[in-house]
Amino acid sequence: MIRVLLVEDERYVAESVVALLRSHGMDALACESAEKALDAPPCDVALVDLRLPGLSGLDLLRRLRERDPSLPVLILTGHGTIHDAVEAMRAGALDFLTKPVEPEVIVERLRKAVERRRIERERDRLRGLDGLVAESPAMRTALRLAEQVAAQEGAVLITGESGTGKELLATYVHERSARRQGPLVRVSCAAVPRSLFEVEFFGCKRGAFTGADRDREGWFVEADGGTLFLDEVGTLAAEGQAKLLRAIESREVRAVGATAPARVDVRIVAATNEDLAAARDLGRFRADLYYRLAVFHVPLPPLRDRPEDLAALAARFAAPLKLTDAAQRALRRHAWPGNARELRSVIEQARLFAEGNRLDAGDVEPHLPVDELDLDLKRRTRALERQLFAEALRRAGGRKQEAAKLLGIDPSNWAYHAKRLDL
Repeated sequence: MIRVLLVEDERYVAESVVALLRSHGMDALACESAEKALDAPPCDVALVDLRLPGLSGLDLLRRLRERDPSLPVLILTGHGTIHDAVEAMRAGALDFLTKPVEPEVIVERLRKAVERRRIERERDRLRGLDGLVAESPAMRTALRLAEQVAAQEGAVLITGESGTGKELLATYVHERSARRQGPLVRVSCAAVPRSLFEVEFFGCKRGAFTGADRDREGWFVEADGGTLFLDEVGTLAAEGQAKLLRAIESREVRAVGATAPARVDVRIVAATNEDLAAARDLGRFRADLYYRLAVFHVPLPPLRDRPEDLAALAARFAAPLKLTDAAQRALRRHAWPGNARELRSVIEQARLFAEGNRLDAGDVEPHLPVDELDLDLKRRTRALERQLFAEALRRAGGRKQEAAKLLGIDPSNWAYHAKRLDL
């Protein structure tokens, strides 16, 4: 069942959408504020109103994406502007819906968002090593270490900046371990509210608390005989760290409301973009848990230190189009703080406007992230306009007339704008 987080402060709208979603077999949880949404249990997709009391929908979007970059978030608003759409796109929104919107459209967009996430996760799971590019010496060293670690049974700590491929490497370790026939359960620790830690990790019994209408297995039990991947483990609160340590050491978990613990056989693979050793030294992360997680440590290098991988990744993302030498030079000039994830986003946007069978520098450069310190009005405005045109084309499935309507411009003027913006 699809779990939808609805964040809407107008009660009658929230009740109507919840009823709609439940009538289509979805599990909907409504929150009237961003603050309450941040304490909600993990979900498959979020539908967020832009105008909210307290934190705005845009702020919530950023927080949710920080917790779980793969979470699809759709913006729903009755006060949409082009500026809002651009800001939402830049913050990671998958879709932007303006009220009034047909109920069928809401259901369809949510299902497509969840299916897209499922396909991407399954693709990454099946890729294994194929999803990791290792043309550079630094990445080859990391993969050799991961290969050695996979044959062992101890816990693994994967460190690296956001977007370097930590989840892919965790999948690689699992699929080359003796546990490869068992489950691989992925958990985003940043998305787990403190109040639901025990329920999510250890499970609960029916009637254990208000709302517990059925027995539920926790992630440890789901991963029994396999691997439990803990992404962004450094975000766990002190109480959660203590409970996780106890489960790892005892190899037992007690579901909320259970009278006896259950034995579990789980290998832990954890990942973080933080300096966990520094957090340990500062007292923000338990030293005993750190040593339990870091039996084997596999660091992943950032993309800026892997120039050989940059070219290979760009070529993969661009396929079947070819990257010209000029396009590759333009890509090398960027620092890529978002690593491979950022590179993929840029290439996918550039492909929307490409003509012929190649990507040139002129196709790539407009989609490179703008330097926030750059105050040149013309340059910044041009870059934002291009992003907006790219998003309109994506939503319209490449149909220019439909994209023009979404942008609120006359379709007959598309050629003018294409020339003006060098699309």
